[in-house]
Amino acid sequence: MTSAITSPFDIGESVSLAFDDQRRLRIMVPRELLPVAAWLYTDAQPNIAVLDRLGATLQRCRSEERTLVGNGCQVDFVNNIVVLESRYGRWPRKIVPQSVFWPVLNGLRSFLVAAAADPALARPADYPLAVPRIFEERPDGGQKPYFVDYTYFPPEWSGEEVRAAGNGAWQSPTAVRDLETGVWSGMWRGLELAGYFDPATGEVLTFFPVIAP
Repeated sequence: MTSAITSPFDIGESVSLAFDDQRRLRIMVPRELLPVAAWLYTDAQPNIAVLDRLGATLQRCRSEERTLVGNGCQVDFVNNIVVLESRYGRWPRKIVPQSVFWPVLNGLRSFLVAAAADPALARPADYPLAVPRIFEERPDGGQKPYFVDYTYFPPEWSGEEVRAAGNGAWQSPTAVRDLETGVWSGMWRGLELAGYFDPATGEVLTFFPVIAP
């Protein structure tokens, strides 16, 4: 495990994954793949079971030409490419060959499988149980249905508790923020929150729970 510094991302010549001391992903990618790193961090959870459900949904989106709307990004498959769009305007539309996209996603799964036995990744006894949910949305007006993949705070939490978690994570000493993609992460009572912010203003745009290993 590596120590967290100021950003969840590092720039390198290839894709590399690690966990920091807070059980959060650190992702190294070539600079041109930073939007992919952002998508991995906020929309693909570092949990094998949740990731497998995402993978199955993505395969269905590809075969049925559906859109997948996630916590922070929108994914579309067009011929042999993947189109990644930030739902919060954090980067221009990114075109990624499927020959790059799938190996990166499968690499995350392989990393999680290899790290699964690490006792440092064990959840604390009082770990808040966030809820992942994938569902189909059927818009009015004859538009094509699409899939939604969100993570939700524990259902017993009140709105005030959710706001307190967001503020606490954003202001926590372990918070990390990436100025290029707007991705941020912080810890609140053992639960990682991730989201997007506007680097120009410092405004938090959104936050949501991360499903731990």
